Amino acid sequence: MFDRIAFVYDSTNKWMSLGLDQHWRSTMVKDCLQLQAEDKVLDLATGTADVGILVGQQLRSLGSASDAVLGVDPSSEMLRRGVAKVETSGLQGTVRLVKGDAQDLTSVQGIDAAGTVADPSAGAATGSIDKISMSFGIRNVPNRQKALAEMRRVLRKKDSSRVCILELSLPGGETFLSKVARGFITHVVPMIGFVATLGQGGEEYEYLERSILRFPQPRDFAAELGRAGLPVDTITSFAYGAVNLYMAKPAL
Repeated sequence: MFDRIAFVYDSTNKWMSLGLDQHWRSTMVKDCLQLQAEDKVLDLATGTADVGILVGQQLRSLGSASDAVLGVDPSSEMLRRGVAKVETSGLQGTVRLVKGDAQDLTSVQGIDAAGTVADPSAGAATGSIDKISMSFGIRNVPNRQKALAEMRRVLRKKDSSRVCILELSLPGGETFLSKVARGFITHVVPMIGFVATLGQGGEEYEYLERSILRFPQPRDFAAELGRAGLPVDTITSFAYGAVNLYMAKPAL
């Protein structure tokens, strides 16, 4: 599905978020991850590498060593575009993108800007990652419990380790702006997707609406994280509750 809409993914994100998506991602990187020079960062559902690039730029400014960021995504076409963006940003050697599954990070496949996928190789080892980011992706994982268990497995058990997840949910409340946000998700988002893809991606963006409707409310998702051994410290809401940033730490 994401292969089919990769060619408009970045632009439709900007249209659907009214240009705020980069601010949300930047807030996750700067305020939630709290990066340190020696950090190894795993960016799940990396897509076209917007977050991976932001993390790589900050880590490089801190004097980080090579191979500091591993971006994982199941979509070859999204990754192909992401690799090109990483190269344009001059972050080769700092950010590495691979094809993989958040539900099983033991094996991944490298990919280049031409879309050539390499043979499987070792993925993220147990206790090898300091920070995990995931923006607008956990909602699409078939088995969230498996993905959360993998996050817990690869995360180092120390106080500075953390998981930062940025995700959409249907806003609650009965204020006027909450109702506007709900209407935007259920009516405007599918229409933008249909127009942006010249009528080819309506089904994919209707799926986006359905996936948001099915996703748990913030407190319920925070409880899921806690049950997985990743207790949530903070939830930061944007866009009148349509977007939430969860910061969790490993249970020590």
